[in-house]
Amino acid sequence: MKGNVKRTFKLKKRYKLLLYFEQIAKSYGIAKFDRHFRKIKGNDKVAQYLESAGLHKWSRAHMDGRRYNVMTTNIAESINPVLRFARMLPMVHLIDEIINLLVKWFSKRCDFALKCSSTLCPDFGEKKLRRRLECASRMNVVKLNHVEYNVVDGDMDGHVHLTNNTCSCKKFQLEQLPCKHVVAVCRFLKLNVYSMASRYYTRNTWLDAYSDTIYPVQPQELWVIPEDVQSRVVRPPNAKVMLGQRKKLRISSQGEDILRRKCSRCSGTCHNKSTCKNNVPLPNVGHAL
Repeated sequence: MKGNVKRTFKLKKRYKLLLYFEQIAKSYGIAKFDRHFRKIKGNDKVAQYLESAGLHKWSRAHMDGRRYNVMTTNIAESINPVLRFARMLPMVHLIDEIINLLVKWFSKRCDFALKCSSTLCPDFGEKKLRRRLECASRMNVVKLNHVEYNVVDGDMDGHVHLTNNTCSCKKFQLEQLPCKHVVAVCRFLKLNVYSMASRYYTRNTWLDAYSDTIYPVQPQELWVIPEDVQSRVVRPPNAKVMLGQRKKLRISSQGEDILRRKCSRCSGTCHNKSTCKNNVPLPNVGHAL
């Protein structure tokens, strides 16, 4: 989304706009989101563009589910550049390339998970939780009742509810990982802080995700094909092949905006300079007296 804003709006102070956007997108609370969003409302076009894209798709504060830091088309965008050259191959070879790619990914990630010795995944869960343990050591915890606690923080106090697994900063709910306020309560009550983390961050879940083995397709000579399948006659599709170069780019996913290219001659759409048939007035040229 940040890249879309950067490409769409060519403003003089664009770096400030992108800085404001990061502050808005990374805000967990609605109040903090609204405070930062007011900075960008001075530019009506940018504000309308962000609102029309859907606040729940790029903002943490408005996210409506357990989809932390994952955009709608991220999966398609991630695999698209990997298959950039494989898309030019025939369909059978393209499928083989995808299978080989998945075999490599699963094997590599399974090896990483086997080497992991920590309770949580090291890159996100373990490192982030250790930083929060350091911050929590400097906080004071006030017991309100047997399930609610108020954590006094120099930046922003947190109200923790252990039964509902919530904190007023909203990081605990959105990330499903103990925030610094929840960590402080766990230290106060001598609870295991790892028990408050979602199972999706654990090493065991990481191993389970890549426990299956993807096997490559055997050579065609080794295939065992039933007789009823062999007897079927598969004919090519009854479709007219269009002239010109075949389409290589992938079809846009749902929710993606189609990039409209303009003619450099008349600024029109659906054609380019070489096929332009519009009349373009000549520029006024002053004649010397």
